[in-house]
Amino acid sequence: MPKSPTQPNTLGSILGFNAAGVAADKRVVEIPVTAIRPNPDQPRKEFPPESLLELGQSIKDKGLQQPIVVRAVSRSAVPGGADAGPAYELVMGERRLRASQAVGLKTIHAIVRDTPDADLLRLAIVENVHREDLSLIDRAAAFCTLTDRFHNGKVEPAAADLKISRATGFHYKRIGSADPKYQALIKTNNLDGRGSIFLLGLAEKVTKKHPDQVETFNKALTGGKLGFSKLKQLHDQYFPAPAQKDEPPASAHKPHEQPAARADGKKGLYTKTRTARTLLIDYDPSKGKPPAKLAKEWARAATEFFKNAGFSTVDIKL
Repeated sequence: MPKSPTQPNTLGSILGFNAAGVAADKRVVEIPVTAIRPNPDQPRKEFPPESLLELGQSIKDKGLQQPIVVRAVSRSAVPGGADAGPAYELVMGERRLRASQAVGLKTIHAIVRDTPDADLLRLAIVENVHREDLSLIDRAAAFCTLTDRFHNGKVEPAAADLKISRATGFHYKRIGSADPKYQALIKTNNLDGRGSIFLLGLAEKVTKKHPDQVETFNKALTGGKLGFSKLKQLHDQYFPAPAQKDEPPASAHKPHEQPAARADGKKGLYTKTRTARTLLIDYDPSKGKPPAKLAKEWARAATEFFKNAGFSTVDIKL
């Protein structure tokens, strides 16, 4: 497939393709489809017959737009190895090969490359892991294989290799390493990444908190269509939210009285409740303007009161 100058051809660089997608030092050859064995590390596990027939008919009518890529192997490695002639192992293009076989084509155009075992696996994974029609389980399994064989089990470099986010990589790793019965549920119910991670987290939580109910929980998962809403219902069933206590009315709170300086310098009280705080100032307004000393005492008492009430800044103006 032609690439723009600003986009490096990652697969092509490994295989030695030129900018047009053709091997720089190899030409396209036509080989029998019976002489090719599939890649044992192919991430794609399902090939719907209807889509293969549709693609095969297109290849039959219009020709193969992009040759498959193969490598030479011993004849004994291919089914029917007693036949004479060279033998090949598929590197890229299994769907195209199967589609050609499905419509009865006897030969297929291919590029023969010397591809090491390590590159064979990596190319198969990189070619398929971004395909939208690849199931989540197959994608996760491919990611786990890439992680274990090429990155010592480390998720971050494997995610970088596939140009996916770190979070997506960890999700793939968790799904690809999950119990097969939960993987089957994910695949059967076509759960997306969000639903799959929620399912695995819920199963782990039930196993840990309610080990005696795991069997019942697993049976509940298989009863009817399993979607996110049902998973949420199961979560609430096994882990109900604690009942909220009604807040008593403000009148039910008893005032908590603490000693405080009164404005007249005598010992007084201010009343403090959860809903209100009241400063008591005892002064007879008929006496006129209070003296400066008393006003200062008022300011001090008010400042103390409001700071105790939780105000970080108090500005008293008399």
